[in-house]
Amino acid sequence: MDWLNSLLGLTVSELTPGQMAARAVVVFFISLAYIRIAGLRTFGKSSAFDQITAIIYGAIMGRSVVSTSSFGGALLATLVIMLLHRLVAYLTLKSKKLGAILKGKPLLLFRNGNIEETNTRKAHITAEDMSEAMRLLLTINNLDEVKEVYLERSGELSVIKKEEKP
Repeated sequence: MDWLNSLLGLTVSELTPGQMAARAVVVFFISLAYIRIAGLRTFGKSSAFDQITAIIYGAIMGRSVVSTSSFGGALLATLVIMLLHRLVAYLTLKSKKLGAILKGKPLLLFRNGNIEETNTRKAHITAEDMSEAMRLLLTINNLDEVKEVYLERSGELSVIKKEEKP
């Protein structure tokens, strides 16, 4: 076990570049396993809940590569975060109420010609932001063609176009 200790710098006060590189290899492959545990959604474009988990994950795993703090402890802490993420995702799947508390709910910003002022103020979304979403998502530039606009739990705007009359 001394060779592993020496290779990864587990008991040193300062890491060499070679030890950091060795740790990076280990962290890379362990990260692949952790992604399978947490699910791919964690690192996709999802809710603030997923993004916070990804930020914490990156911070801890980054420290495990370049810091002399406990390498095993960092890997274990990250595993705990991934398992907690998986648990919370499962619980929010089973309970819509818990999902709304932890992940939020979509916020209606515009419906049938009316801007929902209270919601746009709460979300700090302007009519220009909604127009930008219309142009990007539907390639339209007129609110008359839009039925609804929502601020989704992910923080993205979604636009529902009015149905065209025959």
